[in-house]
Amino acid sequence: MSGEISRQAFLRRALGGLAGAALLTSCRSVTPNAVSIPGPPDWDALAGQLDGRLIMPSSSGYATAKTVFNSRFSGSTPTAVIAAASVADVQKAVAFASTNQIGISARSGGHSYIGASALDQTMVIDLRGLPGGVDIDAGRGVVTVPPATDLDTVQTELAARGLSVPSGSCPTVGVAGLTLGGGLGSDARRCGLTCDALVSASLVLPDGAMVTASADDRDDVFWALRGGGGGNVGMVTSLTFRTFPATERDVVTMTFPMESAATVMIGWHNWLSAAARDIWGMVNLTVGDGPGRCTVILATPPGTGSSVAGDMLAATGLSASSSRTRTLNRVEFIHYFEGGDAARVPRAFVAGSDIIGEMTSAAADSVVAAMSAWPQSAGSATAVVESLSGAVGDIDPAGSAFPWRRQAASVQWYTEATSDAASDWLTSAHHAVASASVGGYINYPEIGDPLARYLGPNLQRFNAIRHQYDPAGLMRSGIGG
Repeated sequence: MSGEISRQAFLRRALGGLAGAALLTSCRSVTPNAVSIPGPPDWDALAGQLDGRLIMPSSSGYATAKTVFNSRFSGSTPTAVIAAASVADVQKAVAFASTNQIGISARSGGHSYIGASALDQTMVIDLRGLPGGVDIDAGRGVVTVPPATDLDTVQTELAARGLSVPSGSCPTVGVAGLTLGGGLGSDARRCGLTCDALVSASLVLPDGAMVTASADDRDDVFWALRGGGGGNVGMVTSLTFRTFPATERDVVTMTFPMESAATVMIGWHNWLSAAARDIWGMVNLTVGDGPGRCTVILATPPGTGSSVAGDMLAATGLSASSSRTRTLNRVEFIHYFEGGDAARVPRAFVAGSDIIGEMTSAAADSVVAAMSAWPQSAGSATAVVESLSGAVGDIDPAGSAFPWRRQAASVQWYTEATSDAASDWLTSAHHAVASASVGGYINYPEIGDPLARYLGPNLQRFNAIRHQYDPAGLMRSGIGG
């Protein structure tokens, strides 16, 4: 696949390769007319009730049990980890946390950018051991999966049946986290976000009740689960998705001089917004490891890649430095955008996002300016620009918690340099695009950001739902309210 750069491979190759929520007080204090606060948690009693395991800081497997994908947060110190082996374990753990006023971190794939799968001083409920597999009901056209099922497994098993669901690119990300934050990926223009394909979800609410949320039952919870972010409303134990036919796709990779990057972005966006929905694309910018690079990647119906790329170039008046087209079946397409085995390896990174309201000349220039400000001595950095056009806009912005359905694009800022310079650059990137940005993508969260930045006009409704079902604030997502 020499000469081609996928989304995940681009990040890896281009780059060379929280304060957590606190425990509520646990000291017993009894005064006249006062509410009794529980004493120290009886962890031994909980351990005896579980089908799975209770892992405490003193346990030999603690360091491994609390590991998350972003190794910047390997020093996190959750109070305990519950390796759940059944839905009953999840219910017992939630009830125990409620009784003892302990915050909960939900752990499926563990890919939270801010390490929210194992926040300090919380009980981590690890869902990777829940039973069940990829259950395909071809007659109904749906698939049901446990929450921590990794994306590669879901897509590979569906592809064997000629089916797919819209999803992201990282092979080891858990399907629950991806879905609950929205789920932006290379099928978005054709099929919408991952959360748009969600038919129903079973979950344990903070009061311990087991419910199934759908458009017909607990529709308020269902609304919140579609884009409100992971770990905010309850512990999801299974998800059911509507499936789509799997198809071959052409993948076209075009490179351009970095000095043309702003023109490329504007031309690409304007052309793609009017293009057929079975065409998808992104723009990647990399700086810091030599001359800057601008790459456009398109996914098109099979056999049309070269002609579609020619249409884009003609419509925008651009000339590519290089261009390559390949036809891939569904599994090859999935693996291409996953970026290979290296994408499975945990790493330290600094990342964030901006949602660009309109892709004007000023907006494109500001993205390029943000990349130009990267300190060359710090390593490498990239910006991945993905369109929000097509089927993403079929749902009203108020129709799900994910609010960005009338905007132009998502920009992901990413670097595996983790010095102070990297964090400073991320801050400066936000400043550079401030006039064009309307918020951020909740699946790319940043420490200290308020929830308002990710939910925008849907914040008030989301908070009302969250408060209704979790008035004590048991669920912790690492993002402020």
